[in-house]
Amino acid sequence: MRSTRGRAEAPRGLVAATLALALALAFAPACSEKLPAPIPSASPEGAAPKRGGVLELATFGDVRSLDPANITDGLAPQIIEQVFAGLVDYDKDGTIQPDIAERWVIADEGKTYRFFLREGVRFHDGEEVTADDVKRSVERALHGSARNPAASYYSSIVGFDALDAKEAESLPGVVVEGRYVVAFHLSKRDATFLRVLAMLPLRPVCKSGGARTSASWHPCGAGPFKLPPNGWQRGQQLTVVRHDGYFRPGLPHLDGVRWTLHQNQSSQTFKFMRGDLDIVRDFATPELLRFQADPRWKPFATYDEAHQILGEAMNVQIPPFDNVEIRRAVAAGIDRDALRRIRASNLTATNQLVPPGVFGHDTDLHGQRSDYEAALEHMRRAGYPYDPVTKTGGWPHVIPYLVYKQGLQEFMGQVLAQQLEKIGLRIEIRIVNCPTFIALRGRRDATAFGPGFWLQDFPDALSFLEPIFHSKMIADEGTNNWSFYKNPRIDDLIDRAHEELDDERRKKLYSEAQEILTDDAPWAFSQNFRFYTQRQGYVRDHHSHPMWMHELKRTWLDRAAGPVAGRAIFSEKGLAALLGTDVRR
Repeated sequence: MRSTRGRAEAPRGLVAATLALALALAFAPACSEKLPAPIPSASPEGAAPKRGGVLELATFGDVRSLDPANITDGLAPQIIEQVFAGLVDYDKDGTIQPDIAERWVIADEGKTYRFFLREGVRFHDGEEVTADDVKRSVERALHGSARNPAASYYSSIVGFDALDAKEAESLPGVVVEGRYVVAFHLSKRDATFLRVLAMLPLRPVCKSGGARTSASWHPCGAGPFKLPPNGWQRGQQLTVVRHDGYFRPGLPHLDGVRWTLHQNQSSQTFKFMRGDLDIVRDFATPELLRFQADPRWKPFATYDEAHQILGEAMNVQIPPFDNVEIRRAVAAGIDRDALRRIRASNLTATNQLVPPGVFGHDTDLHGQRSDYEAALEHMRRAGYPYDPVTKTGGWPHVIPYLVYKQGLQEFMGQVLAQQLEKIGLRIEIRIVNCPTFIALRGRRDATAFGPGFWLQDFPDALSFLEPIFHSKMIADEGTNNWSFYKNPRIDDLIDRAHEELDDERRKKLYSEAQEILTDDAPWAFSQNFRFYTQRQGYVRDHHSHPMWMHELKRTWLDRAAGPVAGRAIFSEKGLAALLGTDVRR
């Protein structure tokens, strides 16, 4: 997830939420050997789902927080989606559907949203979810003390500014009208309100979450899975188990889901082929190509839609990127096709911010283009001409380029360094772990240059424009406006798009904003990324989702009999022994 908070403090928001792109290019072992066959399913197509089993997943890094009010990395959302349920959610087609709320009505010309909750929905601690819990959770998430990276997405709620500034302790725009009825009053129309409400940050939390966020809180929601007391061993693994009180009868099918943390690509691929992991998304290029070429594996694989942008983010407050001509030189000097070839199976070169799978993408936009001669001209205009024959001139200082270990950008950065050296910009790659990378990129004056990446928080261009480039997102810490870019024209276009309910007029606003960003170049837009998901043959009802990395409440395991068939299947007693808790609670 992926957005940021506006204040002297987004995917992302969300987290900024952001999805941290974890795809190294290290070669996996035994790449010349034939792939093993998929482990088959025990039942034919159309068989009824079976209850039981622990789904085994892995990821390259760790998770910083599982509090939906403070999503600060791109790994947490796949877990938070399992633990917390919202008033509304996205279905498999990307359409908003009821979740905890069974229905809603819109009034006051789009400025009031009234939700009617299902009765009998239970939190993981057994308490019923009521309208009071919804209001408390919203105020908890949007209070200034929460440092919620996605908070600005909800700025249209009446009273937001005072709560965000910690000048108020409640939100008058959220009104409890009965035990199961809650209304949201907006100060102005917001074309994205239902879409952002379906995101993660405002999902109701148990009363143990209190009225304000706390780093010591044990995550507790109303989702299909719950986090047991010792389910998160930081840096090692994280396990969630079935919430037997989940409000959708018969779901989830799985006993639990376990993520192995800090697992590099080679290890993930080896364990997957051995049957110790059930699904894998982080591939080394040679192994990815082998799986894609093997007809035995193709029925159990899918590509996600292109909803992610990659580029080079330049801090406009730090030299040399306070000079617009230097930024334009970078945008023209990178060879996008050469960068695409580093990961051709996942990457597509692009000239603009908004990916083709997102509303607001402009096929007619000229955008940024690779043009070596133009890049040299921009360097001359910046006052730092470079002579490619004598290799003299250019920016006189080495520019640190921050990347995180085991990221795709670690390898793209090496090619980028060669490309920029040809126009007189020398960069030095500095590698840190992923949490350090996220922290430093979001800190004012900490880094001048590094990869930028953003995965949609919701399917609209505002999901990219607002968290990355609106000036209200700038903060001293924790911002996803990594360029610290401020342009009143951009701010105005984004604000107008928020209130514009006509799709065609909104598209025009988006195109105008993209033209400005093309020229100002706070980012050099480079690639769109599509994830490739490979499953074992026995993983049933797991599909690519337009919003969530893993939508698991209907997934089930149907592993054929054999010496390792019971690996993922645990009785309640066995699972309790594994987790040191009673999973029936």
